[in-house]
Amino acid sequence: MADAAESMHACAECGGPLRPVQVKTLKHVLKYDLARRLEDGTFGYCPDPDCDIVYVRISPESGVGTSDQVFRQDDIKDRARPGVSGRERYICYCFGYTAGEIEDDAAQDVNAIPLAIARDVRAGNCACEVMNPSGH
Repeated sequence: MADAAESMHACAECGGPLRPVQVKTLKHVLKYDLARRLEDGTFGYCPDPDCDIVYVRISPESGVGTSDQVFRQDDIKDRARPGVSGRERYICYCFGYTAGEIEDDAAQDVNAIPLAIARDVRAGNCACEVMNPSGH
């Protein structure tokens, strides 16, 4: 169940709930020219893969998204690809595993990918807050 902070704002394009996301995440997943110009603020992330909006600045006065800071699918670095679906969709952004790779691994009853992810997480190599577009 989403907490109140996650469902307080709605995406202007799809109407879905915006989730809070840190500026740190945007700085890592936006294309470099946009990330360099990004200023601190409060941002929301639209998790709907069919929506063209990925991030929007939330106005502190009104609590709604502002049109001056809307970032769309084309503004995201290729490696982040939040709008990709199916077998090419990233399941693990930190280590680059796609749904298709994980499905193939499971179908072959190898399960090497979950073990590799668990090993890297235990080693402290996970960076979801900056690699995953949702910041989680």
